[in-house]
Amino acid sequence: MATSEETLLKEYYHSLSVEADEIAELKLNAAIRKGITRSQKFNMSLKARYVLGSAAMLAILLLFVFPWGSEALKPRSGALSSQVTVQDMKWFEAYSKVAGSDSTVNSALAAGLIKPISGATAETDGYVLTVEAVAADRMGILFFYKLENKNLSASAYSLSVTTVADIELGQGAYFSSNPKAVSGVTRGYQKALWNRNYTKLPERMAVKLSVVGPVGGVVDGIQNFATTTEVYVPITIEQNAVAQSGETVSINRTMEIAGQDVEIGDVYIAATGIYVETAYSPQNSVEIFGLNSPHILLGGGNDFTALYSKASINVEGKQFLVFPGSELSPGTMKLQIDGINGLEKSAQELIVDTDKKQIIKGPDDRLRITAASNTHSLIMEYQRPSNKSAGYTANVILDQTFKDGAGKLHTATYNPAVPVIDPAHADDKVPPFQHAYKLGTAELPQPLTFKIISYPNLIKGSAELTLRK
Repeated sequence: MATSEETLLKEYYHSLSVEADEIAELKLNAAIRKGITRSQKFNMSLKARYVLGSAAMLAILLLFVFPWGSEALKPRSGALSSQVTVQDMKWFEAYSKVAGSDSTVNSALAAGLIKPISGATAETDGYVLTVEAVAADRMGILFFYKLENKNLSASAYSLSVTTVADIELGQGAYFSSNPKAVSGVTRGYQKALWNRNYTKLPERMAVKLSVVGPVGGVVDGIQNFATTTEVYVPITIEQNAVAQSGETVSINRTMEIAGQDVEIGDVYIAATGIYVETAYSPQNSVEIFGLNSPHILLGGGNDFTALYSKASINVEGKQFLVFPGSELSPGTMKLQIDGINGLEKSAQELIVDTDKKQIIKGPDDRLRITAASNTHSLIMEYQRPSNKSAGYTANVILDQTFKDGAGKLHTATYNPAVPVIDPAHADDKVPPFQHAYKLGTAELPQPLTFKIISYPNLIKGSAELTLRK
């Protein structure tokens, strides 16, 4: 799947929770970004929730040898929870605290979809990785792992799955956010999403644990990090079992939200979650960047459970809303959406003069160009109306191709060195976000014209669609 840097960033920001404790995290993030840079080989954020990389990071991906049978992967209702044996629960006891009330984990466990396994382990340089249970389907995999660090010092790490040629197969990688947690034995679980259609996944893969540590001394207050140890576990998947897993419900209906059409295709219900295929009508007057508060209601009568989507993914040209799994309450399933994030297509043009530090044409007065902008660098500030605003569900992202004052096309690249929150604004009650692009080394004739491909502009409206009666 070929995906542009801007699209990946857009998808990543759509995955952020709007319920985060922003201010404390933003202050910490600003301090981290001021004092730490990353090597090109391994770009790691100590607070992955706010990382500004050039790839969307959604989850950890992990696979291993396991004889998946198609029956073991088919969804079952909560009524089959009796199939979870005492032996099944014994291994889960060690994970019950970290899993908590995660509906995806609990429903998959109750349905008998998570299977304990043995023998999936590897060790390098004192790092032992063991996978103890798994559930897989056509969109991703849910697994439980144990990581033992026999070394005296703690280390940060990432986990991913690759081909035998070391090509990533998952949508991003999971980074540990607390290095102290991996000194000794750490247990955890992750849901990972495929970055391509399951029918094209290779049968032979490798699980890779990347341990990250400081490299060299501190120079000018900056510490570089890089991969210091890698652990590989050869793996094999059974494609037919994955292909037959889950349940697909064809909807093929259109929802009208704020006068715009959102097309709902297939709904895929499986162990790793509920996936709703969406598409935006090309006839819409508004360019939709994302949906506001999409949620699924499960239940009946006046007793419904709400499952909120905090991520959207793109797999080979198809867009999906990702919801937590929950088949413990079978019955009516409704999709509700409370608005859209978007701009009128005629308002997507951004014209700036980086020499004069002026925005000649823009979407609104919430977007400003900073004094630090110049011919080679465009730095914008977006002033959020509140801490819990649409700024967490859509971001200011520009198309990488832009035009100079003479009509010549150029390519801009996202600049991750600029913090999300400028340290100068870290103590503001509502600090603005900063977004920066490198424009190259040439002296460009002004003004410069960009196309906005994502912007946090909420247009309210509500719609409901029954997915299952």
